[in-house]
Amino acid sequence: MGMEDRVALEAEIEAVLLDLWDPLGKRESAEPFDGYKGYAHEVFNMLARGSSDVQIARRLHEAEAAELNHPELIERDLRAVLRPLRAIEKRI
Repeated sequence: MGMEDRVALEAEIEAVLLDLWDPLGKRESAEPFDGYKGYAHEVFNMLARGSSDVQIARRLHEAEAAELNHPELIERDLRAVLRPLRAIEKRI
């Protein structure tokens, strides 16, 4: 896979995170937001390494609680986020 492909896939992952994960509630904002870019990069790497759904969900919950200051979100079900990530994984 070329670098362009990786950049495109990370952009898709970032869009999934914004649309379906979005612990900061930025999806509805009129302002452009790229604050999940680092998480998209990290999730790409996790998918490429074959990380499990549990590992990915655990990392996203860790980010919610420790980095984004929303510990109340760590109990939510992230299956709706994981499904499209797995579809992207098939193209890695």
